[in-house]
Amino acid sequence: MSLRHTLIPLATATALLGAGPAMADRTPLDPAIAVLGGVLFPDVPRAGDDFVYGVELSGNCQFIQPAHGHLRHHLSVTRYKDNPLTMTSAELNTHYMMTMSPELSLGIGPGIGYARTEIGSDENGLWAFQVGGSMHYRMPSNLFIGVEARYQFTESARFEGVSRDADNMRVMAKFGTHF
Repeated sequence: MSLRHTLIPLATATALLGAGPAMADRTPLDPAIAVLGGVLFPDVPRAGDDFVYGVELSGNCQFIQPAHGHLRHHLSVTRYKDNPLTMTSAELNTHYMMTMSPELSLGIGPGIGYARTEIGSDENGLWAFQVGGSMHYRMPSNLFIGVEARYQFTESARFEGVSRDADNMRVMAKFGTHF
C-alpha cells in the first residue's frame, strides 16, 4: 500500500484524538441498525458504477470521547457485483459526530476493513482503509435516515496476471432504527 493511501486515514485519526479525548462515562451507547443502499464507483478496469447494498450496526464509543461532539463506531458489511468485479467488504468506521440540532448530526472519520474481492477468475482478500463523511437525521419512533460518502483504499494483489488494487468510492443512503 502506498504512502498516500495511509496518510489520509492517519491524519484523520490524529485529528480526532487531538480534539481532546476524555473518558466516556456519560455517553450512552445508543445502538442502531440500518440497511444501506447506493452506488459504488470502482477504480477497476472494465467494472462499472453499480448498486451496492448492505447492513450496518452502530453505537457511540464507550472508551473515549472528545471534549466536543462524540465518536460513533459503524460496523458494516456491503456487497457489490458488476462483471468483472465482485466485492464483499466488512468495515469498522469511526466518525467524529457533530450535533447540528437535536435531530441532525454530521460526521467524518477513518475506518479499517477487509474486502473479499474477485476480479475475473481470481479471488483475493484485501485489507482496506476508508475515509468518509456522514449525515444522520433522527425521526420520531427511534427511526433515522442518513447519507454517507466513503472512499476506500485497498492493498494490491494479483488479479488476471497483474498486481492491482480495488480502490472505490461509495455513496449510500441509510434507513434504520435505534434500539
